This record gives sequence, structure tokens and C-alpha cells, in this order.
Amino acid sequence: MRNILLLVLFIVLSVAQSSVIPNQTKPLQEDVTVTTENGTVKNYSEKDTKSKHDAKAISAESRVYLEDVFHNLKNQNWTKNEEPCLNQTLKLLKGLQNFSLWAVWEWDSIASEPVGLLAGNLYQLGNFDECLDTPWWTSHPELRMQYCLASIQLERTDSAVKRKLNEPFDPYSSALDYIQDRPHHLRPLTEITWGICVPQSCSGRAISRLLAVTLARSHLGTAGMRPRIHVKQDLCQNEEVRPFDRGFYSFVIVAVILTVIALVCTYLNCGKDKAESIKSRMIEAFCIRANAKDLMRMKKEGIEVLYGIRFLTICFIVLDHKFGMSGALALSNGRQVDTDAISSILGMLLVHDDLFVDTFFMLSGFLAAMNMMMFRRFPNPIVLIVKRYIRLVVALAVVVYYTAVVLPYLGSGPLWPLAVRNESDMCRKNWWLNLLMLSNYIDVENTCLVVTWYIPCDFHLFVVSVLLVWLYRNGLPKISIVLSTAVAVASVIVPGAIVYAYNLPGVQLFTYEFIRDPRSSLQFAATYVKTHTRASAYVVGFISGCVFAHYRHTGNLKRIYQPWSSIGAVSSLALMLVVLLSGSAFLSRDVSAAAAAAYAAVNRPVWAAGVAALVLCCALGHVPLIKSFLSWYPWVPLSRLAYGIYLIHSVLITRTIFTSRDAMSFDYFEMFAQSWSLIFVSGVIALLIWLLAEGPANNLVMIIINPRRFKRDGEAETSSDASAPHKEPAPGPAATPGLAGHLADNLPNTISFHSKF
Repeated sequence: MRNILLLVLFIVLSVAQSSVIPNQTKPLQEDVTVTTENGTVKNYSEKDTKSKHDAKAISAESRVYLEDVFHNLKNQNWTKNEEPCLNQTLKLLKGLQNFSLWAVWEWDSIASEPVGLLAGNLYQLGNFDECLDTPWWTSHPELRMQYCLASIQLERTDSAVKRKLNEPFDPYSSALDYIQDRPHHLRPLTEITWGICVPQSCSGRAISRLLAVTLARSHLGTAGMRPRIHVKQDLCQNEEVRPFDRGFYSFVIVAVILTVIALVCTYLNCGKDKAESIKSRMIEAFCIRANAKDLMRMKKEGIEVLYGIRFLTICFIVLDHKFGMSGALALSNGRQVDTDAISSILGMLLVHDDLFVDTFFMLSGFLAAMNMMMFRRFPNPIVLIVKRYIRLVVALAVVVYYTAVVLPYLGSGPLWPLAVRNESDMCRKNWWLNLLMLSNYIDVENTCLVVTWYIPCDFHLFVVSVLLVWLYRNGLPKISIVLSTAVAVASVIVPGAIVYAYNLPGVQLFTYEFIRDPRSSLQFAATYVKTHTRASAYVVGFISGCVFAHYRHTGNLKRIYQPWSSIGAVSSLALMLVVLLSGSAFLSRDVSAAAAAAYAAVNRPVWAAGVAALVLCCALGHVPLIKSFLSWYPWVPLSRLAYGIYLIHSVLITRTIFTSRDAMSFDYFEMFAQSWSLIFVSGVIALLIWLLAEGPANNLVMIIINPRRFKRDGEAETSSDASAPHKEPAPGPAATPGLAGHLADNLPNTISFHSKF
């Protein structure tokens, strides 16, 4: 009996000893207790642990997890080409069992669980720099890894519970219902972009398998969500640095040459009187001092308010683009941002912000009409068109050139391949469409720089207006009037007809669906970027420019009494605000196709009419506060840089967004503050482009057209916008010398200004 009791006690103690598993992982510097495959317990020092490749994880949970990953990977059908990836991955997992530094380093850079998904964090990026920036990547090439982005579509394996629209969720209901539900204009929670660190030998298909195994162990996999994973090899990155190509070096060489020429010509032209020889004019064309004077000169023609309107408009556009583009990618609070965009007052102001571009169209038409009405003898229309083309294309060419060949080298990060593919590669492919002013009609889905759609529209409308005025001034006034009337009527009817035919919303809604990929939007291609759908604002501006030119020609600009001009200015601002806010109606309710078509037809010309009324009230009357503010002299140089700011700011926003390492929290105040720094940096770059490229190019065109220097009577600016003014005539004898231009004339009497620069 005694022997039986001893035997039972021995068995109990043996079983108890074999089931003992430590609860915590000890540091590698200490002895580590592990459980082997046969169930015995052994102690290993750090040296022993490195040599035992069959050692299991320290905790039972880790052991089961890694064993499950091993089992799932080995039991899949791997092709012969994928076997190196499998072997390297199994080596990584064994390194994790041993807690080897290189394996833990790489595994630590991967997000093992989706974080913040229910709040709208759709980008699980892990740690990009930890994956690629390893201390041993040069000394141990066999341990090199790559960072890849995978697109994951989550699908339910069971049927969703039906619920009423906008019905609040019960906190005790299934989270699967919340993930699967997608309210209108909110980002889907079933579309995830996942960053994963894998061996360099792994292809896209192999990466998908590894990620599927990882997701199966997450709370999404255990809840019954089935992932459909797609990995593109062009979105994978490794430690290798992208080598500079010929395009990059060519851009640098051209920039250096232009800078040297500008500095030399500035030195040669400094302190010399203006000469009429071609050589002297060529030197002056590249002179930094002379081109800077053009930015500072205010033309006092009664419409000084245009300077303030132009610059403030480009500020609003930069703010809108910063808010919108930042909200389209990696956000930790994406759902809240989408909800605010369609329900808050600020969101109501931003959802129809495309109207600010119609302000540019109105200004462009206004200045074109005023300039062409002032000619005593209408010039060759080809000359006007060439001047306008050069004015628009030079800065455009610089920015497109930069985006195509320089931008890929100026950033890095998990999302950076998306920026290179969406911007740089597009510009390499379709740069010629931009330079030929055809990018808004041909291959719109692959257009280079989305914001540049405005430029061909502006150019096309200018060409049409020049031809119509040329017909009017050359003996065919009736034909010109009939054609002009047809263009004006069509500019209103055509947008509405297209919206009705395609059953589109009355406005281009700047929601998550559009901002994430505007090139693929049907409404963007059909109604937003086409010249024939954006002409109404230009027509309104052209008509108002003709009205102003008529009264300016009579010599009596004070046609409106001050009370009426003030009432008219306030009413025009109120009208613009109503049009801006009314666009949000297409977010909150279903609007009939007829109502959408009617709104699409009239909202842009009504907005332009409000801007035109404000300009005419200030020009033909007196609106004390508004006129003095918009005519403030510092707006003059800033407004002339508006075109460059328009082109450059989107490139800077792109770099800021796509170099992010992790999801950011969207904060309106922070976005507002960043927008002003963005405007400043864009303005500095626009100034450099003007001094080194735009200004000299415009001067050279004038030398070719007018070999002898003279000032055309009544010549005025023909530019606008985002498309700032043409090169102005040289100042007369009364102009203030030096860089200031008319700066001294606009300073208070107590302040004097002098510059020898």
C-alpha cells in the first residue's frame, strides 16, 4: 500500500511539474525557462537560447500563436518561385521564438492588430523606418526586408442585420454591423491599407498569404471577417536609395543656368539708363531688379480692388485644398472628419468651395474685356493669344517639369509610392497635354496635377473672347453679337443639361469619395474640368468688364452714389454667401434631377454676378471699408504671385501628406495654421519662378513682338486669377525709381522710402 501511495504521489508531482509555464518573459541577459516539444522543462542561458532553434515561445499564448502561424503557412500551396519567401519567413518566425534581435526588430514594425478602425483609421502603417532602417542592412544582406502596402477589403461571412437609415447603433449590438454599415459620404470601414514588413524575396501573392495569416489571428479574423488582400509590387520599398536620373540633373542644370543668367544681367543692368537697343533690352529682360519692379507696380485704373480679391481668393483655395487633401488619407479620426464635413457650418462652407475658382474665371473675363475694349486699333489676335499662352505656360512648365523629375527624390515614407505614381508618373506620361492646353479634354483620368485643369479652361475662353471681339472690331458686329449671345446662353444651359443627362448632383461635392481620387470621378470629368461647362462665370466677368470699360472711356467713374454702392456691395456679399451655403443641400437630401440641373446651370453665374457687382460698386461708387481694404497696397505684389501659388501649393500639400509615417489627428486650427505657412512657402517659390522664368519669358515675347520700346495707348492687363497679370509697360518718367515701383506713392506722408537695390 505504501508503494502505491508513493507511486501516485510521484505521478501527481510529475504532472504538476510538466505543466508549469512561466507567466512573464525574462530578459535575454538572464536564464530563460522554455518548454520543449516533449513537454520537459529546461533552462537556457542567452548563449544556449541562440543555438536552440527548436525552442518555443516563453508564454503559452505566444507559443500557440507562432505554432498556428507556422502551421497555416506550411499548409498552403507555395509555388517553386515562392519557396524562398516561405523559407525566409519561417526563419523570421524561428528568430522570434529565440527572441533574436533582427527578427524582433522586423516583427515589431508590423501592426499586428488594426488600431482605431471604428474611428475611421483606415491606414495601419506600422513603423516604416524601423522596417527599413536597420543597423545591419549593409553587413547582413541576407536579413534585408521590404516594406509593402496591401489593400484589404473586409467581407462578412454571415448576413448583416437590417436597420433603418440613420438609426443609432446599440452599444450592445454586433460590431460587425457597425463596420459593414456605410452612411452616405462617409469613408468605408471595410477598406484598409496595411503596411507590412516582409523579406525581399516575397512577391505580392506571398505577401497576401502572410498578411491573411496575421489577420486571421486578429480580432477581425476571430469575429468572422474574411479579407480580400491585394498587393502591388510597385508599392513595395526597400533600403536602396533611388538613384538620380538624367531628368533630375537636367532640371538642376536648367535652374542653375537661369540663376546665373539672371545674376549676370542684374549686375550689367544695375545703375544704367534704359537703352533702346535689342541687346540692352535682352539684358533688362533677365534683370532681377527690373522684374521685381513689375511685381510692385500698382496700376491705378479704378479697379484696385481686384488685387485684394485675387490674393484673398487664392488664400481660400489653398485653405480648402489643405483641409480636403489632408482629410483624404491617413487620419485617426476619419469618421468624425467626414461627419463634420457634411453636418457642421464649416463643412457647409467647404463642400461647395469650387466657387472660388469661378472668381478667377470672372476676374479673367473682366480684365480681358477691359483690355480689348481699350485698344484704339485691335491688334493681330494671334499676337494676343501667343502672349496669353506664354504668360500661362511658363510657370506651368516649370511646375510640371519639377513634379515629373524632382518630386520623387524629395520624400519617403509608407505612402510615398502613391505620390510618385499619382503625380510624378502622371506628369511624365502626359506633360505634353498640359503644355498644349488639352489636359482637361484628353486622358483626364491620368491628368498631370489635378489643379491644372483650370489653366486650359482659362486659355480656351480667352481665345474665344479674342476671336469674338476681333470679329466685332473688324466689320462683322452682327455675327459677333449673335455668336456671343449663343456662347452666353450655352454657358448656362450646357452644365445643367449634362447634369440632367447623367443624373449627377447639382454641384461637385468635395466629400471623401471625390477627394480620395478625383481623377476617377464621373462628374469631375464630365462637368467640372471642361471648358464648355465652366464658361458662365467668364461670360459674366467679360460683360461686367465691358460695362466698366464703357464708363471708364467716358471719363466719369463715379456713377453710383455712396449709399447705393454700399448697399450693393453688402448685397453682393450676401448673395455669394447664399450660393456657397446652398450647395450643402445636395448632401443632406435627395434632390430631383430637374432641380439639380437647374442649380448646376445658375449657381456659377450667380456667384460670378455677386463678385462682379462687388467690383463695380467699388469701382463706380464708393464703399469705404471694403474698397480701402481690398485696395491695400501690399495686395499688389501678392496678387501677382497668385498664379504661381495656385500651381505650387498642391505639390507641397502632396509632399506633406504622403511623407506621413502614421495616421494624424485632424484638427481644424492646426490645418488653418499650416495653411498660412503653406501660402508663405508657395509665395516664395512663386517669386523665384517669376524672377527667373516668368518675368524673363514675358519680356522676351514683348521684345519679339515690339522690337522698339513703346507704350500702347490704353493698354491694360489681360490676366486674372490664378493667372496673374501680363507684363506691364515700362514706367513713365514720373514713376518712382528703384525696386519700389509705386511703393513710395502708397506709403503715408510721414514715411520715406529709398532703395539702391
